[in-house]
Amino acid sequence: MYDHYVVTGSHSRVLVKGEVHEQALNLNADGFFKALLVLPHPRSLDLLRIAAGIYTIDRITKRKKRSGNEHGMRRISAQFEVDDLPFWSSSSVGTLLWQTIKLLTEDAWELSFVSRRRPTDDLGYQSYLPIVPAPEQLALYSGGLDSAAGLASQLLQGADNLMLITVAHHTGIPQVVQRQLAELKDLLDQQLRLVPQVHHSTLSTFLSGGKAVRLRTQEKTQRSRAFFFCAAAVLAAEAYGLDEIQMFENGVGSINLPPMGGMLGTSLATRGAHPAFLRLMSELASEVVGEAINIRLPNAQRTKGEMLKEIAAEGLGGWVQASRSCVHSSLRISGVTHCGECPACVERRQAFAVAGVPDDGSHYALDIFNESPVSQDNSDYLHLYKKNALGWLNSDPAVLRRMENHLRSTQVPADVDEWLGMLHQRHAQEVLAVYGPREFLSNGSEAAVV
Repeated sequence: MYDHYVVTGSHSRVLVKGEVHEQALNLNADGFFKALLVLPHPRSLDLLRIAAGIYTIDRITKRKKRSGNEHGMRRISAQFEVDDLPFWSSSSVGTLLWQTIKLLTEDAWELSFVSRRRPTDDLGYQSYLPIVPAPEQLALYSGGLDSAAGLASQLLQGADNLMLITVAHHTGIPQVVQRQLAELKDLLDQQLRLVPQVHHSTLSTFLSGGKAVRLRTQEKTQRSRAFFFCAAAVLAAEAYGLDEIQMFENGVGSINLPPMGGMLGTSLATRGAHPAFLRLMSELASEVVGEAINIRLPNAQRTKGEMLKEIAAEGLGGWVQASRSCVHSSLRISGVTHCGECPACVERRQAFAVAGVPDDGSHYALDIFNESPVSQDNSDYLHLYKKNALGWLNSDPAVLRRMENHLRSTQVPADVDEWLGMLHQRHAQEVLAVYGPREFLSNGSEAAVV
């Protein structure tokens, strides 16, 4: 049985109507476009509205685990109003869109399209003078540790005239990001005499009414967010005639090997920076724009710790403490910015330790180096996290087989297996060097760690 939705809207508001629920997603698109200083193409705006609609549906349709559906796979039928109906109705484009969303969410989707009726508030867009000099590079920027370290690395390597795109899915993100960028600019100028041009545009979004009234009524996984973020970046790429969008995720995080075999092929592990998603999204973006666009991972062969170590050597280790990593983006605990025990916090603290950068434990609700996780799920994850690291260093066939199955099922070619294996072995050494291997050793010996 499918949940049926109809998605309508304008540049400033997307409305999702279901059989029971109705949900609006407000988009501060005027501010976004004004910062870009260009007029978006109607087909690209279709992509943005489709992505916003899918993201909204993803948030308001909870996964229900039951017998025969232990992972909570959903069946969703969605009809979208679009300006370029012949384009979106073509079988090749429809299939490509379906494959992209299916890979991210692992849900059953039925997608259809009708001609858009322009709402009364859809008055078009004002055209602005272009930025001079025009951006030469484009990257997504979330304000997280990978984004911060990746951006700093690019600027240290001489990147200039860089446009950053942020999609703010909660109210705290714009201020955090703006403060980060201002502090980085000052540090680069004062310490290294670097004054790169960094442009920045934020698409602010928020749900209003409907299920947004209570967080507990929303789906927590929200696997389609990356599609929404990339769609916004595609508009910017088209605007400036750029053929590349950078995503600063580290290589281990992009592959995101599930810690258990039962999680393979499910929605339990995010694929928002997975090579298969980026390939499909690049193909879809190229079709929409009519020119080749490639979304790439410049840090695909590095761990988070290696990324942080590079910029720490240039005196920027302290600056990245202002980044945000916690999966609880709306953490409501006074005086702290991170829960300290979720998988993202575990990886964050590991990266700081590997890079030799002091990390103030008072920023975390729980200090993972001195306290055990409160959540049983987080405790189980930490156990598996260390156990898998030991498996990598001992060439455990079960771990190697799980990686191979994960890569082949997500269409990653076998010719990358060797360097991906080496990457995960380096990461495993970091895990055990920071969190310790002894509780998993059955033969009395210690794993070789650095």
